[in-house]
Amino acid sequence: MQRPSALTVALFTIALSVTIPTPALAQEAPKQKPTEQPPPPRAPEPMGQSVNIRLDLTITDQTGSGEPIRKVVTMVVADRGNGSIRSTGSVRTQGRVQINMDAHPQILPSGGIRLSLGLEYNPRTLGNDSPTEWSSLNEQIQTVLEAGKPLVISQAADPASDRKIMVEVKATVMK
Repeated sequence: MQRPSALTVALFTIALSVTIPTPALAQEAPKQKPTEQPPPPRAPEPMGQSVNIRLDLTITDQTGSGEPIRKVVTMVVADRGNGSIRSTGSVRTQGRVQINMDAHPQILPSGGIRLSLGLEYNPRTLGNDSPTEWSSLNEQIQTVLEAGKPLVISQAADPASDRKIMVEVKATVMK
């Protein structure tokens, strides 16, 4: 029997390694997980325009067919700024009255003004010699206003009497 030449053995080995996969080649390389990127940092809230907004809030409080009582609250707040007013008083004919207002206006690209408004209005009225009626209005409203035009944003009826409370707001951009 003739021995194979070194060239034949080398060709046979190459052919064998190409046609018959070895265990190391038969296994697939483990798939790498795509590297998870953290979400990009949230952009900070942009500063507002360098203008102020005057907010005029008118509360009209009417009981029955009597003359309505009007309370006006005015504040000037920067675009995208926060404003807050707390007011408590006592009047002989009305008793103790409390008005609290929080506002956050934002000028929109359209020119309108988005207003987040919190209002707490607690009027008290006097009867003969002691407080006999007490009302409370508490509201949180987001609305879009047209600059310089008043808008009635709420009308509420007192559940215990014929009292009606209407709230109107006007936002004016000051230049």
